Amino acid sequence: DTLLNRENARTMLELDTKYQTAQKEKEILQQRAELAEKELQVKRRNNMLTGGLGLLLIFGLVAYLVYSRQRLRNMQFKKENELHAALAKIETQNKLQEQRLRISRDLHDNIGSQLTFIISSLDSLRMRTEKANAEAGKKLSSISRFTRETIYELRDTIWAMNKNVITIEDLSARISNFIDKAQDAASGVTFDFTLTESCSGEEVFGSVKGMNVYRIIQEAVNNALKHAEATHINVYFDRDLVGGMYRVRISDDGKGFKRPDELSSNGLLNMEKRAKEIEADLHIDSTDEGTRVSLTFPE
Repeated sequence: DTLLNRENARTMLELDTKYQTAQKEKEILQQRAELAEKELQVKRRNNMLTGGLGLLLIFGLVAYLVYSRQRLRNMQFKKENELHAALAKIETQNKLQEQRLRISRDLHDNIGSQLTFIISSLDSLRMRTEKANAEAGKKLSSISRFTRETIYELRDTIWAMNKNVITIEDLSARISNFIDKAQDAASGVTFDFTLTESCSGEEVFGSVKGMNVYRIIQEAVNNALKHAEATHINVYFDRDLVGGMYRVRISDDGKGFKRPDELSSNGLLNMEKRAKEIEADLHIDSTDEGTRVSLTFPE
């Protein structure tokens, strides 16, 4: 019995050991299966994340390409519009320039030649009638002189019409030419024209501004010659480099203007209109010791 019991106990122990071993192997297999399933889930999740990121990247790239292409089209469209506008502006300016040139040619060829013919006829008539009638000869001389001044005015107008811009050098040369003619015509009057170094010869004005500045200087000088009985006339042209303003002063040592209506009759209204047209400040100071016309205008 003892041997049998021992044999049974050993058999039971072996069976129990085998059972426990089988259970542990079963648990290990189950754990492995669970680990494999978890790894598979992780792989699937990673694959889904990778696929999603890939799709997002592709969508982002496509969206960026579409945006870039649309932006490029918008830029091209904008540049095309700017180019069309610039071409239209250039075409308009060319048409205006052609029209101005045509008008200036007509003025020069037709009106200029007619005025020249009138001067020749007046001079011929004056020479014939001067001996017979001194008063008529004087009147014809006055008309001839006025016609010559009209031709000079016409040439100045043609000069301005033929230019889109007028440089300081052009304006200075025109002023100098006018002063030389005034000095030849006015005996006993001295002139000074100063253009400071602050005014560069390469700086330009629009043709309207340049012409109006020239006309204001011309009007002020003519007033000093015709009405002020001046013996010295000074024209000073400089530029304020800090403020960016041009300054013109025309001064004389004449008797000055004493009445407001006298000022108006001497072309002040025209000078004020021209100054207003170019956004300039015009001041006239007149005393018994002379007159000073100051013109200040922006660049």
